[in-house]
Amino acid sequence: MAQATNVYRRSMSASVGSGLGSVIGGSGRQYYILEHKNNSKFYKVGESQEIIVDQIEIGRDPKCQVYFDETFKTVSRRHAAIVRDGDMWKLVQLSNTNPTFLNGTKVEREWYLQNGDEIQLSYGGPKLGFIQPVGKKAMVGSIKMSRRVGLLRQQVWKPYSTAILIAGIVIFLGLIGFAGWRVFSGKEQTKLLAENVRIGDELDDLLMKIQAGGQTPSALRAINEQAEILSEELNNNNMQTDAYKSEMDKLHKKLHAMSTLVAGQSPDAGTGGAAPTGEISNFSPFVFAIMLDKTVLTFGHGASRTIEEKTQKIVGTGFQLDDGRFITARHILEPWYFFDVIDEPHLQDLNMIASNGGSVVSYFTAISSTGKRFSFNNANAKVNRATDRIETVQSGKTKMIIRKSMLDNTNWASIPTHETSNLRFNNMLSSNLEAGTTLEVLGFAYGKGAEGDQVTPRFTSLQVANSGFDAFGTIRVSNDNTIRGNDGGPVLVRYNGAYHIIGVLPGSTFAKGRIVPVSATN
Repeated sequence: MAQATNVYRRSMSASVGSGLGSVIGGSGRQYYILEHKNNSKFYKVGESQEIIVDQIEIGRDPKCQVYFDETFKTVSRRHAAIVRDGDMWKLVQLSNTNPTFLNGTKVEREWYLQNGDEIQLSYGGPKLGFIQPVGKKAMVGSIKMSRRVGLLRQQVWKPYSTAILIAGIVIFLGLIGFAGWRVFSGKEQTKLLAENVRIGDELDDLLMKIQAGGQTPSALRAINEQAEILSEELNNNNMQTDAYKSEMDKLHKKLHAMSTLVAGQSPDAGTGGAAPTGEISNFSPFVFAIMLDKTVLTFGHGASRTIEEKTQKIVGTGFQLDDGRFITARHILEPWYFFDVIDEPHLQDLNMIASNGGSVVSYFTAISSTGKRFSFNNANAKVNRATDRIETVQSGKTKMIIRKSMLDNTNWASIPTHETSNLRFNNMLSSNLEAGTTLEVLGFAYGKGAEGDQVTPRFTSLQVANSGFDAFGTIRVSNDNTIRGNDGGPVLVRYNGAYHIIGVLPGSTFAKGRIVPVSATN
């Protein structure tokens, strides 16, 4: 959606400064990938460019970071730019003569980019896919140092050749300093390695006690307290150098195994039945029934139409996290991208509008059991379109584009809010659930209305069917008796005496038996 922001101006600090920051401190910076969808003199179809600086320009000017040759006559010399704006990226139109398109829609000034968007330079011009990695791979630090230095050279040298020379000197001096630090810290690393061996031995002893069984609740609590102390010691010793990275990984796995075993023998562990009503009810104020108010269609030629909902009915569930994000399933907000699995014939028509230069914006009201409510629309939401399939269909005498979403770990949507909650998410747990772990889901019944502004979520117990993720990046579960309307609800697991959010229910009908891990959302 177009938003008014600061006027773009090419800045040396935005390129050189951010590039140096990516090379030296990449663990705290995000990057994105541009995927080329056309062959050219400099790029092949499918070739990707990792962009680690805060602004780049695209065009036929040799100083552009994404440079197209002279055969692309409708591409301007400085055609468009991609610029960081806070935690987001925006596409800026630079050319005064040739247009830029985002998902088939002309960019008048600038539009914010979302994962999976397609950029096209002019009519019939080259296309680029905008991809944002997720999880640990989203950080520049996941790229090897040698590769980062190469990207710095490519993305800063063209517009600022003098600055890259200075950057090279700074990096060289930094590497010399790092080498010196390794020499002086060698003895300290050896000492820490010995400490970690000791911690590993103590963890082995605790694991043997738990595996033997028969521990009283007080003994289990004492063992857990010892494990937490060892965990704190381990974190203090964690310098993550090559000398003992593998040992650190082994110790962390032992800690996770211990926590799982303690939870499995502890009196407050889930047993496959319903969790205590009083405890689950503490989260109810932060779990919302989502109701559709209206949908506004804007066609490619500019005409629009509004479809009002006559009565408020629940279409799904969402929940407020402690970091301010409101999370739900993507198919609740954009069901037209799931038209081939949701049995509602009109959705394909909406897909064609949204995929061929028009837009479909649905407006929703979210209401909790306390009567608290707020409004939002799907244009506010952050989604992941990286795995969507683009197809061409025949509509009468016209060929139309349609976009189909995959039933994988991209079925989530995130809306930023100014509210917080007591719902904590746990990326580590969502990635390391063992088979047999009990999960709880909170959600609402599809089609039910808000009676006197009061709605009450129901909870359902599930069990993890297989350890780790399946081929779709989701968590497989068994004994799934969730119902339609629960979709988008929070999936919780009890860990160390408290409940943590580990996933989103993607669909109680077409995606039954799967959970989208919270680590896949952002």
